[in-house]
Amino acid sequence: MKVSEQLAKRLKGATNLPSLPAVGAQIVELAQDPEIEIRRVAQAVSSDPALAAKVMRIANSALYAQRRRSTNLRQAIIVLGLNATLTLALSFSLVHTLKESTPKGLNFNRFWRRSILAATWGKLLATECHRRDAEEVFLACLLQDLGILALDQSVRGLYDGADRIQGDHDSLCQHEKDEIGCDHAAVGAWLLNEWAFPEHLRTAIEFSHDPSATKVSGDLTGFVRCVALSGVMADAWIEGVSDRGMKRIGDLTRSTLDIKTARLGELFEVISDQIPVAEDLFEMRLFDPSRTADILERAREVLMVRNLQVISEVAELRHTAESLENQNQELREEGRRDTLTGLFNRAYLEEALAKELDDSGDYDWPVSLAFIDIDYFKQVNDTYGHRIGDLILKEAASSLLSGTRESDVVARYGGDEFVILLPGTDQLRARSVCERIQTSMAHVEHDFDGQKLVVTPSIGVATRDSAYPFEAVSDLLEAADQALYLAKSLGRNQVATHSDVARKSA
Repeated sequence: MKVSEQLAKRLKGATNLPSLPAVGAQIVELAQDPEIEIRRVAQAVSSDPALAAKVMRIANSALYAQRRRSTNLRQAIIVLGLNATLTLALSFSLVHTLKESTPKGLNFNRFWRRSILAATWGKLLATECHRRDAEEVFLACLLQDLGILALDQSVRGLYDGADRIQGDHDSLCQHEKDEIGCDHAAVGAWLLNEWAFPEHLRTAIEFSHDPSATKVSGDLTGFVRCVALSGVMADAWIEGVSDRGMKRIGDLTRSTLDIKTARLGELFEVISDQIPVAEDLFEMRLFDPSRTADILERAREVLMVRNLQVISEVAELRHTAESLENQNQELREEGRRDTLTGLFNRAYLEEALAKELDDSGDYDWPVSLAFIDIDYFKQVNDTYGHRIGDLILKEAASSLLSGTRESDVVARYGGDEFVILLPGTDQLRARSVCERIQTSMAHVEHDFDGQKLVVTPSIGVATRDSAYPFEAVSDLLEAADQALYLAKSLGRNQVATHSDVARKSA
């Protein structure tokens, strides 16, 4: 179903039609750049302090449970990922702008309650299906009823006196078709096209009333199903759980997303915990806590009965073969790797270090570098041979990876020298990380064909911060190397920092 030329002309002529905010337009442009970098994302988000604060809050929220809190925007972006940060920032920006609209016949509270609840459900469903684009599903779910706002502002009297049917989404859609020849999903897709949004988001909005996604093909099918089902889930929560409604939800989630009925009951418990988070992020009260508890209890009861009625269930969702793009990424990744250990190589390290130094200077966050040397490695090679030496290097690489974060860069610099790049990490934390690695490596006894060996590391740490504002990559590398030399001169098997070097020289 498409928007007619007459309606499109009417929409374009409406001066109070919802518009894309300036920050939103910038984010849409950035999101279409395949080579986007953290610094540009940080710059866009930090241009709106309230938006930056929300990104920090969601990175530390229950939606992204992390062992370590993000203490700056750089760390928050690492936790969320570049695309997720842009998508969530766009969500917050749009909602803030669209909430300023003046409703005419529209029940504004009901509209936002469904939109935000659907977005929360959509992200949960996408995560449950192991999708990598859960945040984009979140945005599409949030915008799936955008056409209602556009129609409320541009078609006079469309929702006047229609308060009853606004509580029934199917009846609302039929009312729109009777009055203007299409529903708000088609209008929302038209509006996203006017805003130059990516095609997959427009498609998801256009088919948001079709949970089976019968008119969608290829990779977009699962995306559209998550979006369409989010609205069904939101309606079930808002209207109250019934036997008939939960049967429909159970059948839909099983047939379209392969989510078993028993698991669906667990998801209702998860969503009850996430609703307060969504309310806090969007600064809007969705439900009274006591009502949420009642809905959850009723959902458990109905789903338990429903689960007992299910005789057979479809097989577990199978992962599809990786696309050509992923294969190409793997080939590019191989060129960045050391062939023996699988760690990043020196060339990639220096490239990553140059970018981190620039970001450190631009955004005033610390960056640390650790030089690691295997003590007496030449003696190991001379005594036991190069095969054992290579095995030692591989074991050392494994120890370094297990002791660092996914966002850290661990590289083999050459021979028995390794380097760890720790973005957004001050000297105190960097030293703590390195001391754990040093202790862990020194307490492992290796057994290679009956040859029992214990190897120890010497580690030198340097940090670019306000005290030591290293400008060049070579300066930071030299400082870490000096710290490594100090660690060796003090007896090896220990950690020294560039600050230790400075104090010793004073």
